[in-house]
Amino acid sequence: MRLCLLALVLATLAAPARPAERVSAAIVFAVDVSGSVDAERYELQHAGIAAIFDDPRIEPFLLDGLAVAVMEWSDGHTVVVPWTILRNLGDARGLARRILATKRSPGLSTELSLALLAAADLLDACPCAPAVRVIDLSGDGPNNGPISTPIARDQVVARGIRINGLPIVTPAEPDLAAWYAANVVGGNGAFLEVAHGFEDFARAMRRKFQIEIATVR
Repeated sequence: MRLCLLALVLATLAAPARPAERVSAAIVFAVDVSGSVDAERYELQHAGIAAIFDDPRIEPFLLDGLAVAVMEWSDGHTVVVPWTILRNLGDARGLARRILATKRSPGLSTELSLALLAAADLLDACPCAPAVRVIDLSGDGPNNGPISTPIARDQVVARGIRINGLPIVTPAEPDLAAWYAANVVGGNGAFLEVAHGFEDFARAMRRKFQIEIATVR
């Protein structure tokens, strides 16, 4: 019995590692769930992201594969939809259903800098080989975490990751777009897309995703 077990272990160790699945891009959607995001605002964000993948127009962009994960952030972070590789419309619609079924993570503060670092770690753990790695970060306020946002941004960019920002500008934070441009966005080809209130989130997110995908084909 021991010899059989030893032979099994040795065979497993000798087996070649499975190559990582190649995809055009790996994208983390990092979604703000801080105290300023009430239940309605939470649903607007998730519905806006899910709508992208429930749209048949996404199909041509999946031919080379697309890896997607959804992470919620506030005081900490929670991966609510783990890495999913999309290659056809059925995969995309399945992802849309999973996004809509997520339950909100707890949190109050806006620790954006820590969210950037957590999203970068999540990209490092992707079981894929992407041509481009992107953090798609959205939120309605500036960082109040323990690390400077530019320091966190620069560390993430140094790891070969692009950070695109989607500030949700409200009367409470009228200058948020300028703050995101100066502190959040970074990396080759990175850009900013502004949502003018949570009601505008779906439009802004769709446009941002279309630009992201267009730049990796």
